[in-house]
Amino acid sequence: MALDGVEQEYHAGDLMIAVPGNDYHLRTGLLTTDKSPRCADYYLSCSLDTGGDGMPDEYPCKLHIGKDDHFLNLCKNIIYEKRKITDSDLQIQDYLTRLLFLSIRRFIHSGTSSYPKAYLPHKMKDYIEQHATEQLTLKQVASNVGLGISRASELFKTTFGRSVIDYVIEVKLNIAREHILYENSSLEEIAYSCGFGSYTHFSRMFSSRFGQSPKEYRQNNTAYMPRKL
Repeated sequence: MALDGVEQEYHAGDLMIAVPGNDYHLRTGLLTTDKSPRCADYYLSCSLDTGGDGMPDEYPCKLHIGKDDHFLNLCKNIIYEKRKITDSDLQIQDYLTRLLFLSIRRFIHSGTSSYPKAYLPHKMKDYIEQHATEQLTLKQVASNVGLGISRASELFKTTFGRSVIDYVIEVKLNIAREHILYENSSLEEIAYSCGFGSYTHFSRMFSSRFGQSPKEYRQNNTAYMPRKL
C-alpha cells in the first residue's frame, strides 16, 4: 500500500487512515500462481467535527486494529444505516461515526495499534469482559488469541499488572454488584448467574473486594433497588 508515495506493508487487521487529497495505491504483490489473489478495497469516507470532544487532531496513517468485533460491528452498523432508504437517521449515523473515531483513539492510547502483539492482551481483556459470567478458564482465554497458557499469562500481567484470573474475578464481582443494586433476584441466584461455583466463594470474594458482604451491600444500598410492582 502506498499513501502519498510512502509505501508500507499492510496485513490482516491493519487500518489505513487518510484525509481528503491523499493519494493511495493498493498493490497485492507479485503473482506466483495462475490464480489471481482475492482482494477487495473497502473504505469508509466521512467528515467529523472534532471540536470540543477531546479527540486528537491527527491520527497515524496506519493502525493495527486486529479482528476486533466491536470495531467491525461499528463499521457494519454505519454501512447499514447509510444504506437505509425509508428509515435513515443522520443523527444515528453521526453518533456511530463518533464512536468509531473514539474507538480508534482508544487503540492509539492503549498502544495496541503500533504492534500486533500488543493487541493480544487487549483482545484477551475484551474476551474476558464478554464471557466473564461463564465458567471461564485461563485455557479458554489463551486459546481465543492463539497463545499457550504461560505466554498468555505473561503478556496479560505485563500489560495490565494483574493475572488473568484476578481480572476475571473483578469483572464478575462488578457485574454481581450491578445485579445486587438493580435486580430483585436472590443473592444466591446472582452468584450463580455471574459464574461463581458457590455462594460461599462469591460472598468471600465480594467481601474482600468491597469491604462488606453481598447482604450488607444490598441493605446499605436499598435506595438504588427497583421496587416490586
